[in-house]
Amino acid sequence: MIHSCENFSKATRFNDLVESVQHCNLCPRMCERFKVLSEANGSIDSKVLFVGEAPGRLGADRTRIPLFGDKTGDNFEKLLSNIGWKRNQIFITNAVLCNPRQYNGTNATPTREEVANCLAYLEMTINLIQPDVVISLGATALEALDLLSPHGLQLRESVAQLVPWFGANLFPLYHPGPRAMVHRSLLKQRTDFFLLSKVVHPVKGLIARKKPRSKAIEIFSISPSPMQQVARVLLELCGRMTYFKMTKLMYLIDLQALERLGHTVASDVYLRQADGPWSPTLDMELEAMQGYEVRRFFVRGIPLVAMGPSPRFEIQLEDNILEIVSSVFHRYGSMSNAGIKAAVYRTQPMRFVLQQEDKGRKMLNTPVLYRDKTAGDIFQKGS
Repeated sequence: MIHSCENFSKATRFNDLVESVQHCNLCPRMCERFKVLSEANGSIDSKVLFVGEAPGRLGADRTRIPLFGDKTGDNFEKLLSNIGWKRNQIFITNAVLCNPRQYNGTNATPTREEVANCLAYLEMTINLIQPDVVISLGATALEALDLLSPHGLQLRESVAQLVPWFGANLFPLYHPGPRAMVHRSLLKQRTDFFLLSKVVHPVKGLIARKKPRSKAIEIFSISPSPMQQVARVLLELCGRMTYFKMTKLMYLIDLQALERLGHTVASDVYLRQADGPWSPTLDMELEAMQGYEVRRFFVRGIPLVAMGPSPRFEIQLEDNILEIVSSVFHRYGSMSNAGIKAAVYRTQPMRFVLQQEDKGRKMLNTPVLYRDKTAGDIFQKGS
């Protein structure tokens, strides 16, 4: 990156940048609009810099705070709070600093010329903040960064991937606006933000990747088990869920791990119970996390599991396991208890169990999954 005016304080240089932006009149349809760049954009000492498309008519153009005050802002607040980040820890700017509108007054996408007109301000902002990670929100922001320093990335192929860029790193994400939700749901975007939080901290910077620990369960204070880590990832994605849903998501995760990796990752065994497959170690694993990583409680007699107030460990799962957890949660996480139970009963191992029960065989407490085998493998081999 280019560093200039280093004899001046960072705050002084930022104030000068804000002042210079206010006098810009390069874009005819936006020259009378408010320029959204001020202390309200966030911390100039942040290690992360979010780049959106443009201030929204009902959001930043009205509130003077980027990604705040409209539905897009509400979605962004949810995504931030889901990973425990606060606005005063981050800095947010846009590819263009003014609100572009159609003739009828609705929001418009900035033209390539308008993005080019604002490119110098974007470069100066990046050089000033000097973030470890620049997070583009949507295709327009990603294209603007490509104009600044070519990266050749396409949003769909590169979403939630950390890529070296312009002396820092680039982490492309979808825009949190309602239109973008057609292409990537809020549920999936929550997972993207979760992955972001695993590579960078807004104050401390890039997070060193740790080697995954052994699957063996050691003393909890030293090494959380894979099941405890999977449970925590699920709660970070969802916030809270019924205990029933967690048991079924665990089964679906391990079934997909068995199909893709050749072995389960969270639990060695799932037994046939009256309401479907269940891991006999889950209760013990959650109890060891109670009051720290998880909260277990009842609402109208229904057992729930939620994120705890004071987690003691970082997620150390390998990327391929995180991807399995994420894909299962995307597919089944929003289902009702009845819906996810039906989905579980349609899986091949449970269909085999049900077929055996139809033949009069007692299958209660028998394995549905066991390490690298399904019920069909176990019983057909034994018969």
